Amino acid sequence: MRVKNMTEGSPIRLILSVALPLMLGNIFQQLYTVIDAQVVGSVLGVQALAALGSSDWLNWMFLGLIHGFAQGFTIPMAQAFGAGDHAGLRKYIGNSIVLAVVTCLAATVIALGTLSPILDLMGNPMEIRPMTTIYLRILFIGYPVSMAYNLMAGVLRSLGDGRSPLYAMIVASILNIALDYLFVAGFGMGVEGAAIATVIAQLASCAYCLFVLRKIPFIRPHRSDLKLEKASAAHLMRLGLPLSAQNAIIGVGGMIVQSVANTMG
Repeated sequence: MRVKNMTEGSPIRLILSVALPLMLGNIFQQLYTVIDAQVVGSVLGVQALAALGSSDWLNWMFLGLIHGFAQGFTIPMAQAFGAGDHAGLRKYIGNSIVLAVVTCLAATVIALGTLSPILDLMGNPMEIRPMTTIYLRILFIGYPVSMAYNLMAGVLRSLGDGRSPLYAMIVASILNIALDYLFVAGFGMGVEGAAIATVIAQLASCAYCLFVLRKIPFIRPHRSDLKLEKASAAHLMRLGLPLSAQNAIIGVGGMIVQSVANTMG
C-alpha cells in the first residue's frame, strides 16, 4: 500500500500511476464474464451459454448504476485528501458508506422486482429463461459486495494507491476461475455455480481492499461521520448521479441490441 499525495510531483507520472492500474483492473474484472462463459459453454452447452449471454447487458445496467455512485462519491474524497483535510475526508467516507448502502439496496430491490418484466420486454427465450433468471438473481443478491469493492477501491485510488485495487482484482479473477471449474465442472452446480463463484470472488476482492484500508488510521470514520450531513450528502449525490445515469444509459442501449438479437433465436 502506498498513500501518495497526487498534488505533488510530475502530473504525467501521477496520472499514469492511477490510470494504468485502473485499466488493467478493468480488464481483469471483465474476465469474470469471459471465464463464466467459457466454462459454462464448454461444460453445460449452448443453451446455458445463451442464458449467460442474454443476461450480460441487464446485469451491466444495474451494476453501472451502483458503480456510478461509487465512482462519484470518491471525487470529493480525493479533493479533501489533496487539501490535507483529513476531517473532511472522513466525513465524505462516512457519508459515502451510508449513501452506498441506501443506493445499493434500492438498486438490488428494483433489480430483483423488475427482473421478470424486463426479461419479457427483452424477449428472453423461454427455453433459457429459468437459467437466465437464477443466474441474474444470484448476481443481484451479490450487488452489495460489488458496491463495497468499488467504494473501497475508489477510496484507495483517491489516496493515490492505484495498485492495491489492481492486486485485489487479480486475486479475485484467479479465484473466480478456480471456483468456476470447481462449482460448474466439479460439483455440477450449473449456471448457479458460475454466479456464486463470481460473488465469492468479489467478496475476496473486498476483503483484500479492507485489509489494506485498515492500515491507514487517519481515514477511519468516527461515529459522527456516519451521520448524513445535508451539504456533504447533497454534494456526493450531485457527483454520483450523473455517472450512474451515464452507465445506465449505456446499459439500456446494450439491452436494446440484445432484444433485437433475441428475436433471432
